[in-house]
Amino acid sequence: MRHMLSLGIIGSLFITTGAFAQDSAFSQQPFTDVPEGSTYYEGIEYLRTQNVLKGYLDGTFKAENRVNRAEFVKFIVNPFILDTNNLSNCIPENVSGSSAIIFFPDVARDAWYAPEVCYSKVKKIIDGYPDGTYRPAESINFVEAAKILSNVFSLQIEKKDTGEFWYRPYVQRLSDLNAIPTSIKRFDQTLTRGEMAEMVFRLKADREDKASAKFSTIK
Repeated sequence: MRHMLSLGIIGSLFITTGAFAQDSAFSQQPFTDVPEGSTYYEGIEYLRTQNVLKGYLDGTFKAENRVNRAEFVKFIVNPFILDTNNLSNCIPENVSGSSAIIFFPDVARDAWYAPEVCYSKVKKIIDGYPDGTYRPAESINFVEAAKILSNVFSLQIEKKDTGEFWYRPYVQRLSDLNAIPTSIKRFDQTLTRGEMAEMVFRLKADREDKASAKFSTIK
């Protein structure tokens, strides 16, 4: 875990890239596998009705599926969460027309998530690994998501020189806001779609009244 956390990543996401791009859509009806009263129902419904969350063509959401770096960036770059008015112009305005990649050697210019990667990179919301890659198909873990969401929501973070424990100020801030689902037990825990939705819901809707995992309880 220490090696993973010391990479200093700012971004991450799930689902095979092609599957998420082709087999999902915004749903006009509640997801069939997220019944009322289930753990993340309120948050998922809140975001579904705002066209933030995509489900699968069979009407399911699959809340327990893991999230990869491509899916996560596609999820957060949404007009309900961020000002995305210039999204379509990001690549032509910031990347050479002769380049087949977008900022990272493993993000193709024509990838389904490329505009969102461009936007997030330019806005300093995400970063890559020390080797320069973005690794869009790798699962995002909790602390990576915590840093991204802190950037997205412009949370006031007390910056400290914490070295390999760079994630602590971000986790502490989310803990203070009761924004961490109680299912989060480890810093390096990979995030599920349900947990992703719940964290954004709590931050966007200012739901500090919900039970939350605390910084001191996460290992």
